[in-house]
Amino acid sequence: MTDVLRILRLHRGKANAITGKELAQLLGEPNDRLIRKEIRELIAQGYPIASRTEKPYGYYLVESSAEAEHYLKSLKGRLVEDAYRRRDFKKAYSSAFSKETQLTLL
Repeated sequence: MTDVLRILRLHRGKANAITGKELAQLLGEPNDRLIRKEIRELIAQGYPIASRTEKPYGYYLVESSAEAEHYLKSLKGRLVEDAYRRRDFKKAYSSAFSKETQLTLL
């Protein structure tokens, strides 16, 4: 069991979320970059780890179907927002750079 998982087992349910920054501090990491990577790996291994983007912010082990469904809904919302951001960036990029410049940046 990883140290991140050991800590997350103490943070079950969305009301008990712990931030990436707090996890990094507890584990002596300079930032939460490695924490995010390990959490992605733990999820891929089958651990139901979710995150909150509203208070209380942070990561937690999902305790119920309702929490899982709420998290899945928030992920879908993020995907939609990312799609809009991508679309808008492509428009901004197209108008900001000439075709020749765009080709050299690819």
